[in-house]
Amino acid sequence: MGNNGKDYGIRIDSYRAGDDYVFLITGGEAHVGAVACAYRHEGEVRSETISVPGHREGELVKELAESAATKLRHRAVVIMGIHIDHATKQDIAQIIALVHEKMKAVLESAGR
Repeated sequence: MGNNGKDYGIRIDSYRAGDDYVFLITGGEAHVGAVACAYRHEGEVRSETISVPGHREGELVKELAESAATKLRHRAVVIMGIHIDHATKQDIAQIIALVHEKMKAVLESAGR
């Protein structure tokens, strides 16, 4: 896993909303830092993102929502808030890798 055994409390909860999907990703001190909604429009996946000022989750939620909408072929909303006090660049890289790994596993089980 490459994260020295740390999981940073990263958790992904998934919910169905009819045919659509909602993913809540938290870790450390949970909060809402960014939200993205991805959907198909005119044959391509598009997304809308809202980020709270001072939070850096925006690009990651956009990427994850678009990936989920593509794989699951339905709308996908990703809500994320991860706060780790005094996180280093290495911590952040490990958190991002862990989120990707966990989201991949969640999408594989959701797509069944």
